[in-house]
Amino acid sequence: MEQGSTETKASVLIVDDDENMREVLALILSRRGHRCESAANGREAMEKVEQGSFDAVVTDVEMPEMDGIALTEELTRNHSYLPVMIISGRSDDRHMELAFATCAAREFLRKPFDISEFVTKFRKMLAFQKLTNELKA
Repeated sequence: MEQGSTETKASVLIVDDDENMREVLALILSRRGHRCESAANGREAMEKVEQGSFDAVVTDVEMPEMDGIALTEELTRNHSYLPVMIISGRSDDRHMELAFATCAAREFLRKPFDISEFVTKFRKMLAFQKLTNELKA
């Protein structure tokens, strides 16, 4: 964990049907001061977003009930202020292209990933959102 960081601390919704992955991502982010909640699929995630307040979403692509692409599209329509990082275990570029072309995904990461790469992309996503919010104000 980094001491003395000026990084913005965020409330993060982690969405993945793999409980172990949710726990790992929550551990990585919570050790950096972020507050994490989790959901097992896109439908559960949308319910939590409607009930709570989040600063960012990290979602897997392939999940039952509502996948990460559909979740990101729904968030883009109804919660466009909410930055989304998509994580995929697939090796093809289809998910990445969909994530950026049809919805507001800010970052994309392939599994397996390096923790430092995840943290760097997450920080970049938050910094971009903070700048966007400041420019709108």
